[in-house]
Parts: sequence; C-alpha cells; structure tokens
Amino acid sequence: MEISGSRSFTLSLAFLLLSFCSGTCNAKDDTSAKSCTSSCGHVHNISYPFRLNDDPKYCGDVRYTLSCESNITVLYLPSSGKYYVQAINYNDKTIRLLDPGLVNTNCSSMPRNFPHNTLYYYDHYSRGNLTSIYYFKCLNPLNSSLYVDTAPCLNNTSSSSSSQPKTYSYVMVGQYMEVWELDEGCSAEGRAWMNLGHFDHSDYTNVSYKDIHSALVYGFELHFWPGIRCQGWNYGSSCFPDTIPGASTLD
Repeated sequence: MEISGSRSFTLSLAFLLLSFCSGTCNAKDDTSAKSCTSSCGHVHNISYPFRLNDDPKYCGDVRYTLSCESNITVLYLPSSGKYYVQAINYNDKTIRLLDPGLVNTNCSSMPRNFPHNTLYYYDHYSRGNLTSIYYFKCLNPLNSSLYVDTAPCLNNTSSSSSSQPKTYSYVMVGQYMEVWELDEGCSAEGRAWMNLGHFDHSDYTNVSYKDIHSALVYGFELHFWPGIRCQGWNYGSSCFPDTIPGASTLD
C-alpha cells in the first residue's frame, strides 16, 4: 500500500508539472509569436498574425505567412493566386491587395488572376465589402447599361484574317453571372475584385473604364481573423486538418 501510494503521488506530481509546463510554454510561445516585427518594401508593419516566410519559426501564425520578393510583399491565396500587399490595418483587421497584372500608369493593364467568387476555408480570409469586375470579349458591339466599354484603354481588335474576326472588349461591374447568361458571341476573359464604395453600384452609365481601372489599382481589402479558425483536429469546432481539402468547416 505504501509503494502504491508513493507511485500515485509521483504520478500526480508528474501530471501537475506537465500541466504547469504546458500552460507556461504555451503562454511563452504566444508571447514570442506576437513579439516579432518585419518589413518588406513599403510595408513596414508586418507583425502578428502575419509573418514573412524567412522569419524565425516562432514568429506570427503560419497560416498568415507572406513572402518578400524583389522588395515587394506578396500574399499567395490558394484559391486565387499571387497578390501584392499594399497595406495592413490591424485595427480594422484588413489587408489590402493588388493583382500584379494591374499597373497604375497603364490603363491597358489587366489582372492576371481569375479569383473564385468566394474565398475558401484554406484562404483564412473573408471577402468583406467587395464586388466583382468581369472582362468580356464579344464578336458584336453591345448596347446595354450593364456593360462598360473598355476603349480606349483596351482597344477593340481587328484582323485581316477571316479566321480572326473583330472583337469588342467590355467589363461588367457587380453582376453575378453564369456562363449561359453571356450574350451570344461573348466570352469571359477575366475577373477581378474591387472594394464597394468607389461608385454608385446601382448605376454605371456614367462610369468610364479608366475610372474602374483606377479603382482596381487601389486594390481590394480582405478581412483576417486571427484566433478564429482552428488548426488540426478540433471536433468541438468542427475543424479538421488543413491538409484535407474540403474537410474544414466552422459552426
């Protein structure tokens, strides 16, 4: 009985020490993660939950890893592609991004990415107040207030070859469309995101493509939510490993 009691005491003490160490170590790790600051290019305030990919491993949250490429801060969204980070607002919990294909001084520049209409769980961001810009090419000119002519920025094209007929370029703002809703002879060429509030989204009749392009090169904002999305297996929050596509949900 005495030996059993001694073992019981030893086990209890061991569990107590492990629990204490676990709480202390977690608190220490959390403090270390939040103490790191980095900069890249014109983004000088890279701190928790964000980190650069060459920061020490304990810095920030790995889900919010950025990279510094040619002195430009870059975010890769798995569902959309590569974006340049323009600014991070920790008070509003927003990050402003720019498609790398868009150039402020060149209104003929077009977005390279074709983002999905929604963000997925593995992006770790939410859209907020965004609207979509759709790019179209059509075989015939369109006469509709839903479409904005991209000329003279994106000129209508013509060809002497009969196999390459003349095409007309347009964008449409804020209207969600399915493929079968396209006008006959039109094809979707791209899509981009833009912050709401640049224009009266109910009327684009007096908006030029130059206006739209200026809004696009400002960038768009996503919300980030550190501490909300879970990592690994967590039955209580209905979360599962991030490595299993489609397996993570939030109640």
